[in-house]
Amino acid sequence: MGAFLIRRIIHMAAVLVAVLVIVSLLLRLIPGDPVDAMMSGNPGMTQENMDMVRDQLGLNDPIPEQIWDYASGLLRGDLGNSLRFRAPVLPLITEKLGPTIELTGFALIIAILIALPLGMITALHRDRPADYIGSIIAVLGISVPAFLLGILFILLFAIEWRIFPPAGYGGSITDGIRAIITDGDFGPIKESFRYLFLPGLTLGITIAAYNARMIRSSMVEVLRQDYIRAARSKGLKHSTVVMRHAFRNALIPVITILGLQMGYLLSGAFVVENVFAWPGIGRFSIQALQWRDYPTIQGVVMITALMFLTINLLVDVLYAFIDPRIRFH
Repeated sequence: MGAFLIRRIIHMAAVLVAVLVIVSLLLRLIPGDPVDAMMSGNPGMTQENMDMVRDQLGLNDPIPEQIWDYASGLLRGDLGNSLRFRAPVLPLITEKLGPTIELTGFALIIAILIALPLGMITALHRDRPADYIGSIIAVLGISVPAFLLGILFILLFAIEWRIFPPAGYGGSITDGIRAIITDGDFGPIKESFRYLFLPGLTLGITIAAYNARMIRSSMVEVLRQDYIRAARSKGLKHSTVVMRHAFRNALIPVITILGLQMGYLLSGAFVVENVFAWPGIGRFSIQALQWRDYPTIQGVVMITALMFLTINLLVDVLYAFIDPRIRFH
């Protein structure tokens, strides 16, 4: 296991270097630069002023030199300063990660609560009405775009029924829990969940649809194996065969997909966050791109890439706990 972890960490470092180089080059290929974005809000800037600002920001330096300067700062834990906010990038990203993590966690809980029973029921009742109905539901969840689903939920739950607010952020769940513990006040956490429910449901349904299909396919494959027939021939209960022997072995491909989805969500559910005006990392990234804020965009990409790679490493390690037959060399 130790050698495996060392190899994976080296691989992660190489991937991060490649990500940094690629995103830095792509940013420079986008028409316009941070100074052009500044000029749009300050039309009185002259060309001489613009050139002077570019020199101050190092934008006239050769691109390899700009990338090296940024990489040197990364090694010191410095993600640079935002050109838009004139503040260090790391605290800005950390502030936006909190709402995104809350949204991601809530969406994953909803996805698991929907996908597990739906996938298992369709697998255990294969080629029966329950399977057809479950498959139709899953295909609908996959086919409907997240932005359209979010708008439909807003029209139904926020405008028509007026149960939940259409957009915005109701405060941190952590603060709500703290209010319960210290003051016994459930108001803040209720307000947080009122704003969290619709975007979380939108993301959760989309993820649940993919996972339900994956669980079904994996369960159907496992239920055909010889060791399942052997377990049944020994007279074991149906629930024991399904949960202890079939379901556990069917989890491995599901966890792989779930790990990838978690990395995707943590990197910012861009569309859903913009539909619901959720102040997370996805919405923040789009704003930074519009401002051509190079250090902020690079910082967001590097942080999310690191989270994505870390989650995938943890998923690989989790395999050994789910299936003892798996060993790393």
